[in-house]
Amino acid sequence: MLFGVTLSVATMAIASAQRGAPPEGGRGGAPAVKPYVPVGTTAIAKNPDQFVGEQVTLTAAVETVLSKSAFAIDQRIKDAPAGTPLLVLAPILNAPVETNKYVTVAGELVTFDPAEIAKKVKNYQIDLPPDLVEKFKGKPVVIAKVVVNDKMVDLAMRLPPPYVEGEKALDDTMKKVGPAAAALRTAVDGSKADVVSQNLTVLKQAFTQTEAFWKSRNVAEAMAIAQDARRHAESVEKAVAASDWDAAKKSAAALNGTCGTCHAAYRDRFDDGSFRIKQAEKKPTSR
Repeated sequence: MLFGVTLSVATMAIASAQRGAPPEGGRGGAPAVKPYVPVGTTAIAKNPDQFVGEQVTLTAAVETVLSKSAFAIDQRIKDAPAGTPLLVLAPILNAPVETNKYVTVAGELVTFDPAEIAKKVKNYQIDLPPDLVEKFKGKPVVIAKVVVNDKMVDLAMRLPPPYVEGEKALDDTMKKVGPAAAALRTAVDGSKADVVSQNLTVLKQAFTQTEAFWKSRNVAEAMAIAQDARRHAESVEKAVAASDWDAAKKSAAALNGTCGTCHAAYRDRFDDGSFRIKQAEKKPTSR
């Protein structure tokens, strides 16, 4: 029963980790996302090359805790000798795993090479002592995206940091923008002026608050995007007042695109579904 429930929780965690990724076959030139392959530690030990480069999922007992972000797992069968433990690296681990407790792990199986792992996982420093680094070199290792423990908690979730000043108010505002923008598009398509007006009131206020937030942080580009969104909202209002519903539709579409631009640059989604602000990466300047 435990295996089934744990696997179900892990399946949901994997789906969360893959949300927003292009499907198999790719999209827009992006590389395809490989499906997860259920496999056992014994099968990997017998033929690791078969699974290197694959996204794998395993349920096994924690054999040894090696560091804050590394542990070894092994699948156990009653009255059978232990197999070959498999190294797991968890770049994010919000709480430690426990020895002899079962976990479900999902991630990419690679050959242990600190230099290559550093390229794959940004801002992660392998915290194994030198002797263990040498011991595991060339052996299979899972870089875990999901680590579900026996309490059905995914310990590898990317959780949000605390709000910065003013961010909670911005977050509350953003939660109103999505529904209002969707309702606005529906109302414009249905030529419902009163509903358009109700939602424009929400949106214009939200964009004003958003502009003020980014002004307080001196982020000119984000301020400009908020201003553009408000201008598109005002254009919808003017078009509706003139009964020009085609123009209203164009402005509503432009508003939607502006919101998307801002979210892509300045909103960071975490594994629990929450958002935080992010600073857009600075573009290199030409000399």
